[in-house]
Amino acid sequence: MTQGTGGRTPKGTTDPLALGRAIAEADRRAAHALNLVPSENRVSPLASVPLGSDFANRYFFNTAGDPLFWEFRGGEDIAHIEALGAGALRRMASARYCNLRPVSGMSAMILTVAALSAPGSAVVSVDQDSGGHYATPALLGRLGRRSRLLGCPGGRVDTEGLARALAPGDVDLVYVDVQNCVRVPDFTAMADVVRRVSPATRLYVDASHYLGLVLGGLVENPLRCGADAFGGSTHKSFPGPHKGVVFTEGKEIDESLRAAQFDLVSSHHFAQTLALSLAALEIEPRIAEYARTTRDNARRLATALADAGFRVHGDRGAGYTDTHQVWVAMDSPAAAYTLSNRLAEAGIRVNLQSSMPRMPGVHLRLGANEITFQGAGPRAIEELAAALATARERPLGPRTASGIRARFGAPFYTDPEKLGVEAGLCTC
Repeated sequence: MTQGTGGRTPKGTTDPLALGRAIAEADRRAAHALNLVPSENRVSPLASVPLGSDFANRYFFNTAGDPLFWEFRGGEDIAHIEALGAGALRRMASARYCNLRPVSGMSAMILTVAALSAPGSAVVSVDQDSGGHYATPALLGRLGRRSRLLGCPGGRVDTEGLARALAPGDVDLVYVDVQNCVRVPDFTAMADVVRRVSPATRLYVDASHYLGLVLGGLVENPLRCGADAFGGSTHKSFPGPHKGVVFTEGKEIDESLRAAQFDLVSSHHFAQTLALSLAALEIEPRIAEYARTTRDNARRLATALADAGFRVHGDRGAGYTDTHQVWVAMDSPAAAYTLSNRLAEAGIRVNLQSSMPRMPGVHLRLGANEITFQGAGPRAIEELAAALATARERPLGPRTASGIRARFGAPFYTDPEKLGVEAGLCTC
Protein backbone atom coordinates (compact mmCIF):
# COMPACT_ATOMS: atom_id res chain seq x y z
CA MET A 1 0.00 0.00 0.00
CA THR A 2 1.36 3.40 -1.00
CA GLN A 3 0.02 6.27 1.12
CA GLY A 4 -0.42 9.82 -0.10
CA THR A 5 -2.23 9.04 -3.36
CA GLY A 6 -5.23 7.09 -2.20
CA GLY A 7 -4.37 4.15 -4.45
CA ARG A 8 -2.58 0.83 -4.51
CA THR A 9 0.72 -0.01 -6.14
CA PRO A 10 1.53 -3.69 -6.60
CA LYS A 11 4.45 -4.74 -4.45
CA GLY A 12 6.64 -7.75 -5.13
CA THR A 13 5.46 -8.16 -8.72
CA THR A 14 7.48 -7.80 -11.91
CA ASP A 15 4.53 -8.40 -14.21
CA PRO A 16 4.76 -5.59 -16.80
CA LEU A 17 1.02 -5.66 -17.40
CA ALA A 18 0.22 -5.21 -13.71
CA LEU A 19 2.77 -2.43 -13.44
CA GLY A 20 1.40 -0.75 -16.54
CA ARG A 21 -2.09 -0.85 -15.06
CA ALA A 22 -0.74 0.70 -11.87
CA ILE A 23 0.73 3.56 -13.88
CA ALA A 24 -2.53 4.06 -15.78
CA GLU A 25 -4.52 4.11 -12.53
CA ALA A 26 -2.10 6.56 -10.90
CA ASP A 27 -2.35 8.75 -14.00
CA ARG A 28 -6.14 8.81 -13.75
CA ARG A 29 -5.86 9.98 -10.14
CA ALA A 30 -3.25 12.56 -11.10
CA ALA A 31 -5.65 14.10 -13.59
CA HIS A 32 -7.79 15.24 -10.64
CA ALA A 33 -4.96 16.49 -8.42
CA LEU A 34 -4.31 20.14 -7.65
CA ASN A 35 -0.62 20.79 -8.17
CA LEU A 36 1.06 23.72 -6.40
CA VAL A 37 4.65 22.82 -7.33
CA PRO A 38 6.21 25.91 -8.97
CA SER A 39 8.70 23.91 -11.04
CA GLU A 40 5.97 21.87 -12.74
CA ASN A 41 3.10 22.51 -15.09
CA ARG A 42 0.60 20.47 -17.08
CA VAL A 43 0.67 20.21 -20.87
CA SER A 44 -2.67 20.74 -22.56
CA PRO A 45 -4.60 17.88 -24.21
CA LEU A 46 -3.55 19.27 -27.59
CA ALA A 47 0.14 19.53 -26.71
CA SER A 48 0.11 16.03 -25.21
CA VAL A 49 -0.88 14.39 -28.50
CA PRO A 50 2.70 14.02 -29.85
CA LEU A 51 3.94 12.51 -26.59
CA GLY A 52 2.09 9.25 -27.25
CA SER A 53 2.85 9.19 -30.96
CA ASP A 54 5.41 7.41 -33.14
CA PHE A 55 7.49 10.59 -33.17
CA ALA A 56 8.64 9.80 -29.64
CA ASN A 57 10.72 7.09 -31.31
CA ARG A 58 12.24 9.18 -34.08
CA TYR A 59 15.25 11.40 -34.65
CA PHE A 60 14.83 14.66 -36.55
CA PHE A 61 17.68 16.77 -37.84
CA ASN A 62 16.43 18.25 -41.11
CA THR A 63 15.31 21.60 -39.73
CA ALA A 64 16.04 23.28 -43.06
CA GLY A 65 13.62 20.96 -44.88
CA ASP A 66 16.27 19.97 -47.42
CA PRO A 67 14.71 17.26 -49.65
CA LEU A 68 18.16 15.66 -50.04
CA PHE A 69 18.88 15.54 -46.31
CA TRP A 70 16.38 13.00 -45.02
CA GLU A 71 19.03 10.78 -43.45
CA PHE A 72 16.47 9.85 -40.77
CA ARG A 73 12.99 9.28 -42.14
CA GLY A 74 9.61 9.66 -40.50
CA GLY A 75 9.26 13.38 -39.86
CA GLU A 76 8.59 14.58 -43.39
CA ASP A 77 4.85 15.15 -43.01
CA ILE A 78 4.98 17.16 -39.79
CA ALA A 79 8.45 18.75 -39.77
CA HIS A 80 6.95 22.16 -40.47
CA ILE A 81 5.18 22.10 -37.08
CA GLU A 82 8.51 22.50 -35.29
CA ALA A 83 9.27 25.58 -37.41
CA LEU A 84 5.83 27.02 -36.66
CA GLY A 85 6.35 26.48 -32.94
CA ALA A 86 9.76 28.14 -33.07
CA GLY A 87 8.13 31.10 -34.80
CA ALA A 88 5.53 31.45 -32.05
CA LEU A 89 8.23 31.30 -29.39
CA ARG A 90 10.35 33.88 -31.21
CA ARG A 91 7.38 36.24 -31.44
CA MET A 92 6.58 35.89 -27.73
CA ALA A 93 10.26 36.42 -26.85
CA SER A 94 10.76 39.22 -29.39
CA ALA A 95 13.90 37.37 -30.41
CA ARG A 96 15.49 36.81 -33.80
CA TYR A 97 16.78 33.33 -32.98
CA CYS A 98 15.26 30.43 -31.04
CA ASN A 99 17.16 27.22 -30.34
CA LEU A 100 14.93 24.23 -29.60
CA ARG A 101 17.64 21.59 -29.28
CA PRO A 102 18.01 21.45 -25.46
CA VAL A 103 16.05 18.58 -23.96
CA SER A 104 15.68 20.28 -20.56
CA GLY A 105 16.64 23.34 -18.56
CA MET A 106 19.85 21.64 -17.42
CA SER A 107 20.60 20.72 -21.03
CA ALA A 108 20.15 24.39 -21.97
CA MET A 109 22.55 25.33 -19.17
CA ILE A 110 25.22 22.90 -20.38
CA LEU A 111 24.80 24.03 -23.98
CA THR A 112 24.99 27.71 -23.05
CA VAL A 113 28.03 27.37 -20.81
CA ALA A 114 29.83 25.31 -23.44
CA ALA A 115 28.98 27.73 -26.25
CA LEU A 116 29.56 31.05 -24.49
CA SER A 117 32.61 30.34 -22.32
CA ALA A 118 35.97 28.65 -22.78
CA PRO A 119 37.48 25.89 -20.63
CA GLY A 120 39.54 27.47 -17.84
CA SER A 121 37.59 30.72 -17.87
CA ALA A 122 35.53 32.01 -14.95
CA VAL A 123 31.73 32.04 -14.94
CA VAL A 124 29.78 34.22 -12.50
CA SER A 125 26.47 32.84 -11.22
CA VAL A 126 24.04 33.66 -8.40
CA ASP A 127 24.80 32.16 -4.99
CA GLN A 128 22.32 29.73 -3.47
CA ASP A 129 21.56 32.06 -0.54
CA SER A 130 20.18 34.47 -3.14
CA GLY A 131 18.09 31.80 -4.89
CA GLY A 132 20.72 30.54 -7.32
CA HIS A 133 20.49 27.00 -8.65
CA TYR A 134 22.19 24.49 -6.39
CA ALA A 135 23.88 22.62 -9.27
CA THR A 136 25.50 25.49 -11.16
CA PRO A 137 28.90 25.73 -9.36
CA ALA A 138 29.43 21.95 -9.48
CA LEU A 139 28.37 21.78 -13.12
CA LEU A 140 30.81 24.55 -14.00
CA GLY A 141 33.60 22.62 -12.33
CA ARG A 142 32.75 19.47 -14.26
CA LEU A 143 32.90 21.48 -17.49
CA GLY A 144 36.33 22.90 -16.60
CA ARG A 145 35.14 26.40 -15.73
CA ARG A 146 35.87 28.29 -12.51
CA SER A 147 32.82 29.29 -10.49
CA ARG A 148 32.54 32.78 -9.06
CA LEU A 149 29.39 33.57 -7.03
CA LEU A 150 27.34 36.76 -6.87
CA GLY A 151 24.98 37.90 -4.14
CA CYS A 152 21.53 38.94 -5.31
CA PRO A 153 19.24 38.80 -2.24
CA GLY A 154 15.61 39.55 -2.93
CA GLY A 155 16.47 40.40 -6.52
CA ARG A 156 18.74 43.27 -5.47
CA VAL A 157 21.89 43.03 -7.55
CA ASP A 158 25.21 43.53 -5.76
CA THR A 159 26.61 45.71 -8.54
CA GLU A 160 29.85 46.38 -6.68
CA GLY A 161 30.32 42.67 -6.11
CA LEU A 162 29.66 41.99 -9.78
CA ALA A 163 32.20 44.62 -10.79
CA ARG A 164 34.80 43.02 -8.50
CA ALA A 165 34.07 39.58 -9.93
CA LEU A 166 34.56 40.91 -13.46
CA ALA A 167 37.62 43.07 -12.72
CA PRO A 168 40.32 40.36 -13.26
CA GLY A 169 39.23 40.11 -16.89
CA ASP A 170 38.89 36.31 -16.89
CA VAL A 171 35.08 36.05 -16.87
CA ASP A 172 33.62 34.79 -20.13
CA LEU A 173 30.04 34.49 -18.94
CA VAL A 174 27.67 35.85 -16.31
CA TYR A 175 25.00 33.18 -15.86
CA VAL A 176 21.94 34.45 -13.96
CA ASP A 177 20.41 31.26 -12.58
CA VAL A 178 17.78 32.17 -9.99
CA GLN A 179 15.48 29.21 -9.24
CA ASN A 180 13.97 30.42 -5.95
CA CYS A 181 12.49 33.76 -6.87
CA VAL A 182 9.66 35.91 -5.63
CA ARG A 183 11.57 38.96 -6.91
CA VAL A 184 13.36 38.94 -10.26
CA PRO A 185 16.89 40.39 -10.52
CA ASP A 186 17.48 43.71 -12.23
CA PHE A 187 18.88 42.52 -15.56
CA THR A 188 19.53 46.07 -16.75
CA ALA A 189 21.75 46.78 -13.75
CA MET A 190 23.70 43.61 -14.44
CA ALA A 191 24.08 44.42 -18.12
CA ASP A 192 25.29 47.94 -17.33
CA VAL A 193 28.05 46.62 -15.06
CA VAL A 194 29.12 43.98 -17.57
CA ARG A 195 29.34 46.47 -20.43
CA ARG A 196 31.27 48.95 -18.28
CA VAL A 197 33.75 46.60 -16.63
CA SER A 198 34.11 43.67 -19.05
CA PRO A 199 32.48 44.34 -22.44
CA ALA A 200 33.59 41.01 -23.92
CA THR A 201 31.75 39.04 -21.21
CA ARG A 202 28.44 37.48 -22.22
CA LEU A 203 25.33 37.86 -20.05
CA TYR A 204 22.85 34.97 -20.06
CA VAL A 205 19.61 34.82 -18.05
CA ASP A 206 18.29 31.38 -17.14
CA ALA A 207 14.61 32.29 -16.93
CA SER A 208 13.40 28.72 -16.39
CA HIS A 209 11.06 29.56 -13.52
CA TYR A 210 9.66 32.81 -14.88
CA LEU A 211 9.85 32.06 -18.62
CA GLY A 212 6.07 32.18 -19.02
CA LEU A 213 6.00 35.57 -17.31
CA VAL A 214 8.74 36.91 -19.59
CA LEU A 215 6.97 35.66 -22.71
CA GLY A 216 3.75 37.15 -21.36
CA GLY A 217 5.35 40.57 -20.92
CA LEU A 218 4.96 40.57 -17.14
CA VAL A 219 8.68 40.23 -16.35
CA GLU A 220 11.14 42.38 -18.26
CA ASN A 221 12.56 40.71 -21.34
CA PRO A 222 16.28 40.10 -20.64
CA LEU A 223 17.18 40.85 -24.27
CA ARG A 224 15.64 44.33 -23.99
CA CYS A 225 17.64 44.83 -20.78
CA GLY A 226 20.97 44.11 -22.46
CA ALA A 227 21.39 40.36 -21.99
CA ASP A 228 23.01 38.48 -24.84
CA ALA A 229 20.64 35.54 -24.51
CA PHE A 230 18.05 33.97 -22.24
CA GLY A 231 16.14 30.72 -21.98
CA GLY A 232 15.69 27.67 -19.80
CA SER A 233 13.15 24.94 -19.24
CA THR A 234 9.67 25.12 -20.73
CA HIS A 235 7.55 23.35 -18.11
CA LYS A 236 7.43 25.70 -15.12
CA SER A 237 5.59 29.00 -15.46
CA PHE A 238 5.38 28.28 -19.21
CA PRO A 239 2.82 25.50 -19.78
CA GLY A 240 4.88 23.23 -22.01
CA PRO A 241 6.51 19.81 -21.90
CA HIS A 242 9.87 19.00 -20.36
CA LYS A 243 12.15 20.72 -22.88
CA GLY A 244 14.62 23.58 -23.07
CA VAL A 245 14.92 26.67 -25.24
CA VAL A 246 17.43 29.49 -25.79
CA PHE A 247 16.68 32.91 -27.33
CA THR A 248 19.08 35.50 -28.68
CA GLU A 249 19.28 38.46 -31.03
CA GLY A 250 22.92 37.79 -31.93
CA LYS A 251 23.83 35.78 -35.01
CA GLU A 252 27.25 34.97 -33.58
CA ILE A 253 25.71 33.62 -30.38
CA ASP A 254 23.18 31.57 -32.32
CA GLU A 255 25.98 30.07 -34.40
CA SER A 256 28.01 29.27 -31.27
CA LEU A 257 25.03 27.47 -29.78
CA ARG A 258 24.49 25.47 -32.95
CA ALA A 259 28.15 24.53 -33.10
CA ALA A 260 28.08 23.29 -29.50
CA GLN A 261 24.82 21.39 -29.90
CA PHE A 262 26.40 19.12 -32.52
CA ASP A 263 28.48 17.53 -29.76
CA LEU A 264 26.17 17.98 -26.76
CA VAL A 265 22.69 17.16 -28.09
CA SER A 266 21.94 14.17 -30.28
CA SER A 267 18.21 13.51 -30.20
CA HIS A 268 16.38 16.69 -29.21
CA HIS A 269 13.33 14.54 -28.38
CA PHE A 270 11.20 15.16 -31.45
CA ALA A 271 7.85 14.36 -29.82
CA GLN A 272 8.55 16.77 -26.95
CA THR A 273 9.59 19.42 -29.46
CA LEU A 274 6.34 18.96 -31.35
CA ALA A 275 4.48 19.18 -28.04
CA LEU A 276 6.31 22.42 -27.22
CA SER A 277 5.42 23.77 -30.65
CA LEU A 278 1.73 23.03 -30.15
CA ALA A 279 1.84 24.46 -26.63
CA ALA A 280 3.42 27.68 -27.93
CA LEU A 281 0.95 28.08 -30.79
CA GLU A 282 -1.98 27.38 -28.47
CA ILE A 283 -0.98 29.79 -25.67
CA GLU A 284 0.45 32.59 -27.82
CA PRO A 285 -2.86 34.51 -28.25
CA ARG A 286 -3.45 34.42 -24.47
CA ILE A 287 0.08 34.46 -23.08
CA ALA A 288 -0.23 37.98 -21.64
CA GLU A 289 -3.53 37.12 -19.91
CA TYR A 290 -2.12 33.84 -18.60
CA ALA A 291 0.99 35.52 -17.20
CA ARG A 292 -1.00 38.27 -15.51
CA THR A 293 -3.52 35.82 -14.04
CA THR A 294 -0.73 33.57 -12.77
CA ARG A 295 0.85 36.40 -10.81
CA ASP A 296 -2.53 37.67 -9.61
CA ASN A 297 -3.36 34.19 -8.33
CA ALA A 298 0.03 33.88 -6.62
CA ARG A 299 -0.51 37.18 -4.82
CA ARG A 300 -4.08 36.23 -3.94
CA LEU A 301 -2.91 32.89 -2.55
CA ALA A 302 -0.14 34.56 -0.54
CA THR A 303 -2.55 37.08 0.99
CA ALA A 304 -5.16 34.45 1.81
CA LEU A 305 -2.56 32.24 3.49
CA ALA A 306 -1.24 35.17 5.49
CA ASP A 307 -4.79 36.00 6.58
CA ALA A 308 -5.15 32.37 7.70
CA GLY A 309 -2.15 32.71 9.98
CA PHE A 310 0.63 31.34 7.80
CA ARG A 311 3.99 33.12 7.82
CA VAL A 312 4.26 34.15 4.18
CA HIS A 313 7.64 35.46 3.03
CA GLY A 314 7.70 38.95 1.59
CA ASP A 315 6.08 42.34 1.84
CA ARG A 316 2.29 42.37 1.99
CA GLY A 317 2.19 45.88 0.59
CA ALA A 318 4.07 44.68 -2.50
CA GLY A 319 1.85 41.65 -2.94
CA TYR A 320 4.41 39.22 -1.48
CA THR A 321 5.65 38.11 -4.92
CA ASP A 322 6.36 39.32 -8.45
CA THR A 323 6.36 35.81 -9.91
CA HIS A 324 4.35 32.59 -9.70
CA GLN A 325 6.09 31.53 -6.48
CA VAL A 326 4.83 31.89 -2.91
CA TRP A 327 7.06 31.01 0.07
CA VAL A 328 5.57 29.93 3.38
CA ALA A 329 7.73 29.45 6.48
CA MET A 330 6.86 26.40 8.61
CA ASP A 331 7.49 26.05 12.33
CA SER A 332 9.34 22.75 12.04
CA PRO A 333 10.17 19.98 9.56
CA ALA A 334 7.60 17.77 11.29
CA ALA A 335 4.88 20.39 10.77
CA ALA A 336 5.89 20.76 7.12
CA TYR A 337 5.77 17.03 6.43
CA THR A 338 2.49 16.55 8.29
CA LEU A 339 0.87 19.32 6.29
CA SER A 340 2.25 18.00 3.01
CA ASN A 341 1.06 14.46 3.74
CA ARG A 342 -2.45 15.54 4.69
CA LEU A 343 -2.74 17.65 1.55
CA ALA A 344 -1.42 14.83 -0.65
CA GLU A 345 -4.00 12.44 0.79
CA ALA A 346 -6.66 14.89 -0.36
CA GLY A 347 -5.12 15.32 -3.83
CA ILE A 348 -3.34 18.63 -3.22
CA ARG A 349 0.38 18.59 -3.97
CA VAL A 350 2.80 21.06 -2.41
CA ASN A 351 6.55 21.50 -2.71
CA LEU A 352 8.75 21.20 0.39
CA GLN A 353 12.15 22.86 0.18
CA SER A 354 15.11 22.75 2.57
CA SER A 355 17.27 25.22 0.64
CA MET A 356 15.20 28.38 0.56
CA PRO A 357 17.21 31.63 0.51
CA ARG A 358 17.94 32.73 4.09
CA MET A 359 15.19 30.45 5.42
CA PRO A 360 16.87 27.57 7.26
CA GLY A 361 14.67 24.54 7.78
CA VAL A 362 11.95 22.93 5.68
CA HIS A 363 9.37 25.25 4.17
CA LEU A 364 6.72 25.47 1.47
CA ARG A 365 7.57 26.78 -1.99
CA LEU A 366 4.23 27.04 -3.77
CA GLY A 367 3.36 27.92 -7.35
CA ALA A 368 0.17 29.27 -8.91
CA ASN A 369 1.20 28.39 -12.46
CA GLU A 370 -0.44 25.00 -13.06
CA ILE A 371 -3.74 25.70 -11.33
CA THR A 372 -3.98 28.99 -13.25
CA PHE A 373 -3.43 27.16 -16.54
CA GLN A 374 -6.26 24.84 -15.56
CA GLY A 375 -8.66 27.71 -14.83
CA ALA A 376 -8.33 28.62 -11.15
CA GLY A 377 -9.77 32.01 -10.25
CA PRO A 378 -10.31 34.05 -7.07
CA ARG A 379 -12.90 31.75 -5.46
CA ALA A 380 -10.86 28.61 -6.06
CA ILE A 381 -7.75 30.30 -4.66
CA GLU A 382 -9.61 31.31 -1.49
CA GLU A 383 -10.90 27.76 -0.99
CA LEU A 384 -7.44 26.34 -1.64
CA ALA A 385 -5.94 28.57 1.05
CA ALA A 386 -8.71 27.49 3.42
CA ALA A 387 -7.87 23.84 2.71
CA LEU A 388 -4.23 24.45 3.60
CA ALA A 389 -5.29 26.11 6.82
CA THR A 390 -7.57 23.20 7.73
CA ALA A 391 -4.84 20.66 6.95
CA ARG A 392 -2.67 22.19 9.67
CA GLU A 393 -5.20 20.94 12.22
CA ARG A 394 -6.65 17.74 10.79
CA PRO A 395 -6.92 15.56 7.67
CA LEU A 396 -9.04 16.84 4.82
CA GLY A 397 -12.11 15.21 3.34
CA PRO A 398 -11.80 13.00 0.23
CA ARG A 399 -13.73 15.46 -1.93
CA THR A 400 -11.67 18.52 -1.04
CA ALA A 401 -9.73 18.71 -4.31
CA SER A 402 -12.77 17.98 -6.49
CA GLY A 403 -14.75 20.64 -4.63
CA ILE A 404 -12.08 23.26 -5.27
CA ARG A 405 -11.72 22.18 -8.88
CA ALA A 406 -15.48 22.68 -9.33
CA ARG A 407 -14.80 26.40 -8.80
CA PHE A 408 -12.39 26.57 -11.75
CA GLY A 409 -13.34 28.60 -14.79
CA ALA A 410 -12.25 28.02 -18.37
CA PRO A 411 -8.67 26.77 -18.74
CA PHE A 412 -6.04 28.39 -20.93
CA TYR A 413 -6.18 25.55 -23.45
CA THR A 414 -8.53 23.95 -25.98
CA ASP A 415 -11.50 22.04 -24.64
CA PRO A 416 -10.59 18.33 -24.92
CA GLU A 417 -14.06 17.44 -26.24
CA LYS A 418 -13.80 20.06 -28.96
CA LEU A 419 -10.34 18.78 -29.78
CA GLY A 420 -11.58 15.22 -30.21
CA VAL A 421 -14.55 16.15 -32.39
CA GLU A 422 -12.86 18.64 -34.66
CA ALA A 423 -9.43 17.10 -35.00
CA GLY A 424 -10.28 13.43 -34.64
CA LEU A 425 -7.62 13.08 -31.97
CA CYS A 426 -7.62 10.60 -29.15
CA THR A 427 -8.01 12.31 -25.78
CA CYS A 428 -8.26 9.17 -23.68
